[in-house]
Amino acid sequence: MMQKPLFKIFIWVISTAFFFLASAVIISALAPEPSEKQIMSFMSGMMNAMSSSMMGLSMSLEQDTDLKSLINTAAAVTIPLILLATLFGLLLKLRRKKYAR
Repeated sequence: MMQKPLFKIFIWVISTAFFFLASAVIISALAPEPSEKQIMSFMSGMMNAMSSSMMGLSMSLEQDTDLKSLINTAAAVTIPLILLATLFGLLLKLRRKKYAR
């Protein structure tokens, strides 16, 4: 069992994961506390990342009434268009099957 390649790979993965886990714990426990400048830099970076993320875009969408109405209209039209396309596809398939006979 211990000579099989899958077992060796499993042991390698587990030991590598344990090494990185132990390294992360040691580094985080012994590292000095971040300075106020580092904290402020981190927070401003997170705010910049949030403004361009999906959550930031959705928050800016709430104030844009024109875009919000356009999205609502598109959402209302989407389901009937999907149903119409499905019905049209089924009718074409039945029509082609009818002429194939």
